[in-house]
Amino acid sequence: MSIQVVPQRCPQNHRCPSVRVCPVGALVQEGHAAPQVDESKCIDCGRCVRSCPLGALRE
Repeated sequence: MSIQVVPQRCPQNHRCPSVRVCPVGALVQEGHAAPQVDESKCIDCGRCVRSCPLGALRE
């Protein structure tokens, strides 16, 4: 299983609050673009999914 970003729910002009809660740095964001999941680092803990206020991250 891996975390997925739902582009339609993720605005492209903000700093993603979920990036800060990832314990292994698998959720990264360049500038104000949509965040990306580094699947080689992701441990599927779900913290980013639970912290996303817009529901833009899914397990």
